[in-house]
Amino acid sequence: MSTAPTARHRRFLAQLARQHYVQGASKVELGKAHGLSRFQVARLLQEAVDSGVVTISIEADAAEGDGTAERLAAALGLESAVIVTFEHEAEHEVDAAQRMGRAALAYVDRRARPGMRIGLAWSRTLDAAAEFAPALPRCTVVQLAGALQLGSHRPSAGIFARLGQDAAVTMVRLPAPLLVTEADTAADLGALPEISSALSAADDLDLAVISVAAWAEGQSSVWEKCSPQQRAAGLADGAVAEASGRLFDADGIEVDTIDDRVIAVTLDQLRNATTTVGVARGAQRAEAVRAACAAGILDVAIVDEALAREILGSSPAELPVDPPTGALSASQTEES
Repeated sequence: MSTAPTARHRRFLAQLARQHYVQGASKVELGKAHGLSRFQVARLLQEAVDSGVVTISIEADAAEGDGTAERLAAALGLESAVIVTFEHEAEHEVDAAQRMGRAALAYVDRRARPGMRIGLAWSRTLDAAAEFAPALPRCTVVQLAGALQLGSHRPSAGIFARLGQDAAVTMVRLPAPLLVTEADTAADLGALPEISSALSAADDLDLAVISVAAWAEGQSSVWEKCSPQQRAAGLADGAVAEASGRLFDADGIEVDTIDDRVIAVTLDQLRNATTTVGVARGAQRAEAVRAACAAGILDVAIVDEALAREILGSSPAELPVDPPTGALSASQTEES
């Protein structure tokens, strides 16, 4: 069984890849510089691609693209959009979540710069892609929401564990559940210095990544943790969407039904971030994505083809068919 590379090894892979792909150093030159053979360098560069340290972008001529991602971004009033493609519409849930998570982490990798403060919300999507965590430049990563225990499974925060192994990353963890049963419990936890300071660290983010869910059965992890009465109360209050436990209606107006039990970033903090990326999958989340845009919390959307079709009102034949590992972005880029 293969093991994921350590943070130190990933940084070495990133260094080699940068010297080869960006600075133009040949494999022979890299071998001499690092005491390796040309063949060892080639294997390491391939490992960098296979492990997600390197993502390959194929720039298409603007005239060749049909502008689907641009139309999606325009329809939602966003800066840009990324459409993730699947080989099969009914791709296994775990594989589909990992593909969406990889697209989100690839976006972070492309946008990360030294000194940035990057916020990542706890989500099953990002955790599914934890093994593809990028080798980030020296920066601060803030956990934007506590984790949830769903069913008998212990809550996982693999993405934060992986990034926390990197000496270049200053990790700000949020050591609390996303949702508690009583408002008093949330208030007591929020008063603890380690939690209050983590929540304050979500102020003035350079980049934030969150998941956008519909407030409906099977569409939201938070819905699963709420009682039937709380779910119904949220619906009665007009909630159609949820992001890190924060509910809002179709017009983007915050719904505070469960706010006093949530330990996570606020909608205002997301609005104040320089760039906030929302990740969502499935046509049934179209209204939720529109609501998130109306709330003014998103600048970029990363969605799958089914969700893009639903928002644009297109049939499958009207959207481009890209390689299954690709994602078409608003800059006419296919991400693999």
